[in-house]
Amino acid sequence: CADFVASKQMQNIRMELRGKAVVLMGKNTLIRKGLEMGHAVHPDAGLDVLRSNIRGNIGFIFATNCQLDDIREILGKHVRDSAAKSGQVAKANLSLPAGPTGMDPSQTAFFQALNIGTKIVKGQIELVSEFPILKKDERVSPSA
Repeated sequence: CADFVASKQMQNIRMELRGKAVVLMGKNTLIRKGLEMGHAVHPDAGLDVLRSNIRGNIGFIFATNCQLDDIREILGKHVRDSAAKSGQVAKANLSLPAGPTGMDPSQTAFFQALNIGTKIVKGQIELVSEFPILKKDERVSPSA
C-alpha cells in the first residue's frame, strides 16, 4: 500500500530500482479498470483475484533484471517510522508509562481532559497508572 509514503521516499526507491525493475503508480480506478479488461482477455491469469485485493493507494513493481529478493531488500532499506495519523490502523500497541512526566502542575488540565489519572509529586505531574493510547489493528482516533 502506498498510503503515507513520502514522495521523496518514493523517489529514492525508484532511483535505486532503476535498471532492475519498473515501478508503476497510477490512479486506482484506472488500475482496477486495466485489471478488469485484462481479466476479460485472459480469464485464467487470476487478475480478478488481484483486482479484488486492491485496497487504498497502490503501485506495482515489475522485476526486469533482478530477483524479487533484491526488490524486497531495497524496499526494506527505505522503510521509515512515522507518527500515527488520525484514521490510520495502528501497527503496534502504545501506552504512556506510569511515573513522572516532567511537566509542571499547571498542565494537569491536559490530562484531565483525556481522563488520565495523575498526581503531583515533587513539583511535577506523575501518572498514577499506565495509560493505553493505541491498540494494534484498531483505528487511530483524533485524540490519540
